[in-house]
Amino acid sequence: VQGKSFPYYGLMNLALESQDRNALPEQIEEQLDEGLALNCKFNRSGTLLAVGCNDGRCVIYDFETRGIAKVLIGHVHPITSVSWSKNGKLLLTSSTDWNLILWDISTSTPISTVKFESPILGSQMHPKG
Repeated sequence: VQGKSFPYYGLMNLALESQDRNALPEQIEEQLDEGLALNCKFNRSGTLLAVGCNDGRCVIYDFETRGIAKVLIGHVHPITSVSWSKNGKLLLTSSTDWNLILWDISTSTPISTVKFESPILGSQMHPKG
């Protein structure tokens, strides 16, 4: 919409400017040392980060303890995607090894493995699951 002003944007910028700038860190305080990360996704609460690695491992970092919570070993090729269930108890991983694995996070064990006829480039947990 050319030539029209939107006062809402000005109010939004004012609200952003008035926030406490010290609330956000100026730099990353930690680094992830476990392998080459290809993809990652936080759980809904933002406390756990699942990282799909180049060597087929899925490393789960706990941001409250600032350490590794779990290492899921089941793929033999790079992990192409990770997806949390809504309740955070399950994790879906896909890989170029043609496998899709549904993990029980509490036990670090696969609940189900499905082998496809070609490499899987991505997968997503159903929004209600």
